[in-house]
Amino acid sequence: MENLRHLRESIDTIDERLLELLNQRAGLAQEIGRIKELNGSPVYAPERAEQLMRRLAARSTGPIGERAIRAIYREIMSASMALEKDAVIACSGSVAGRTHLAAKQQFGSSVRYTFHPAPRNLFDALISRNADCGVIPFGEDGPEAAVLELLAGGTVKICSQILLEGEEGAVAARYLVLGTLLNPSSGDDQTAVLIHLSDHPGALASALDPFSVAGVNILSIHTKVAREEGLYLFIEAAGHAGESGLRGALDQLVPAGLDFTICGSYPRAY
Repeated sequence: MENLRHLRESIDTIDERLLELLNQRAGLAQEIGRIKELNGSPVYAPERAEQLMRRLAARSTGPIGERAIRAIYREIMSASMALEKDAVIACSGSVAGRTHLAAKQQFGSSVRYTFHPAPRNLFDALISRNADCGVIPFGEDGPEAAVLELLAGGTVKICSQILLEGEEGAVAARYLVLGTLLNPSSGDDQTAVLIHLSDHPGALASALDPFSVAGVNILSIHTKVAREEGLYLFIEAAGHAGESGLRGALDQLVPAGLDFTICGSYPRAY
């Protein structure tokens, strides 16, 4: 019992030190929030958050693993975000729904959530700055046509992604995090490109060939019928939109007569 008491006293001492350090961190977060407000910078920086998570996971010598580190720092960063400003995350669907659960997995419990019945409502909340980020389902067959049509406007960007683990080994459900700016590179990113294809033979090949020629790895391809004729081709490719290889592929779409929108660059998920 003496050993147990000693161990608990040691933990109490560490907890006091942790609390002091967390408050110091929170104070710095408030300063960052004031600077962001002056600069008009977004409160959520997914590339910075992912770089931090990767660095901490790599430096940990155990016994805490990466999954636990991410869970702990999700709540630390959630509290910091709430101190920077009254951060609002717009979710499609209703409170306690799957999208809400996915959003809390990414943004924690200290921020405020709002709920929107349709993609148009959620996009309007972002464009009007009534929300800092939005979360929508990716869908089993890719984003729905209504979402692609809204992304084609170019004002809202994909800034991150969430993999919500399924029960009993089920495939993880995927969600997109939306913002209004193109992220800086995190060092390991993927980019979503939306191409509007006309309905004629060879259209798909003409859209994909530039990526192959540039040596850019395409991670996923989804198509949806466009309301104004033709197809929406939603491509996710390895790399950041500012990198030379991907930039070269995109530049080759212009002489091919293809209209495209860069929907965002965001950290890859594993």
